[in-house]
Amino acid sequence: MHSASRMRSQALGVAIVAAFAAVSACGSNGTKSGFGAGSGGSGNGAPSGGSGGSFGGGSGSGGNTGGVACPSGLQCNVSCSSGATTTITGKVYDPAGNDPLYGIAVYVPAVPLVPLPRGVPTGADACSCAALFESGAVASTVTGVDGSFKLSNAPVGSNVPLVLQVGKWRRLVRIDVTACQDNPQPDKSLTLPSTVAPGETDDNMPDIAVSTGSADSLECLMHRIGLPLTEFVGGSGGSGHVHVFAGGNAGGVGGIAGQPELPAWAGAPPAYTSLWDSQAHMMPYDITLFSCEGGETSDANPAVLEQYLDAGGRAFASHFHYAWFSGPIHSGQSYSAPADWGSNLATWSGAGGLGLQANGKIVQTLNGSAQPFAKGVALFEWLGLQGALGVNAAPAMELPILQPRFDAVVGPGNKPSQAWIQDDASPNTMYFSFDTPVNQPAQPDGGPPDYCGRAVFSDLHVSGDTKDPGGTCNDGLLSPQEKALEFMLFDLSSCVIPDTIPPSDAGIPVAN
Repeated sequence: MHSASRMRSQALGVAIVAAFAAVSACGSNGTKSGFGAGSGGSGNGAPSGGSGGSFGGGSGSGGNTGGVACPSGLQCNVSCSSGATTTITGKVYDPAGNDPLYGIAVYVPAVPLVPLPRGVPTGADACSCAALFESGAVASTVTGVDGSFKLSNAPVGSNVPLVLQVGKWRRLVRIDVTACQDNPQPDKSLTLPSTVAPGETDDNMPDIAVSTGSADSLECLMHRIGLPLTEFVGGSGGSGHVHVFAGGNAGGVGGIAGQPELPAWAGAPPAYTSLWDSQAHMMPYDITLFSCEGGETSDANPAVLEQYLDAGGRAFASHFHYAWFSGPIHSGQSYSAPADWGSNLATWSGAGGLGLQANGKIVQTLNGSAQPFAKGVALFEWLGLQGALGVNAAPAMELPILQPRFDAVVGPGNKPSQAWIQDDASPNTMYFSFDTPVNQPAQPDGGPPDYCGRAVFSDLHVSGDTKDPGGTCNDGLLSPQEKALEFMLFDLSSCVIPDTIPPSDAGIPVAN
């Protein structure tokens, strides 16, 4: 496994180890999501986690160590002869069961799972990854780039609880584990949840707000990765996990600003009066998706978005929603970007561009550096495994992008930002992210900042025939660029780990 793949694999192992270690050490007030040096420890007897393989599964170790009791009815640390071991292997897929997923925690909890709170955590749990793993683990690992895992030193017995989790996506399955052999799980049997039954507390899904618009349909992406339409509700009410709000304003700025989606989603209230009008209205949602409105965002409120992100929220903005980060360029609206966003994040042109196809290179080095960008390496490998590179007349190892837009350039001077996808024929950045607060200082010991939230800007749309004539989202396999969006969505769901953190500096050993 080459060094860049090992770095990004270990980084995920570090995150899981840090979360479980913090649970053992400090309960719910655990490690900050940044996992910088000094943010956790390994000398507290916490169970160890694992590292995902480059194209294979992760490895992990655990068991009845450091005072963590073996779950009732199970046998831990079973001694095997002739070098045999007890393992669980398998592959984790998206809710639709179509695409394997990278970076998913797989573990056997030390105690029954604790229900996860809804919305962005506050109080003692604010910005804490450990708060998502309060049950600890007796064995843990993470999936590799191909979605596979190998959980070593697994507990033995009937109905062993096996948890699949990334952020607030969590599913518990019960399996039988035989000692001193591998226990492979049937393919497609391990998926993240697509729905959660009323009253269920083991399985969990994040609450996601989607603002619709006239030019994109991110709500359909959620359906196409496997969420049934019964999970979609208009506005803040209901039991579903995808809450739809109407972006755009038909009467705003003479039609230059963003326009509503037609036909409108039934029961969806206006986003600018019911979603981003206040931080309190955004905090119930773990993730907020902004679908392009066909013009610069109508009545955007960048100050509230910054408050939400700084508190630990996650945002995914499509095309003309660049106006949140740059301020309006063409529409003449009165809002402006926060002082630490704007040109600090990117060079913004608002140039648009309506080409039929661009081809994107996956960025695999850190911004302003020749050092590997671990998640960029993972995205490149993952898209290759999913057959999304070098297709539809794109050059080999490049991602075909239909209807590209050219509004932002991320360069070395834009220190908070990390490009993920770059147009191959221009300096334009098709995809970038930044962690928040962007002005967060380094830790006193020199470690990376304790970031809390994350934003992603995508200068490409959901593509394909995503809706029928009546406006209902279609089923179907994801297009190549939708696969890139899916990867980013689950990365956005995960604990925030600084892109620059070297795993060797995290202060947490990784079991191999």
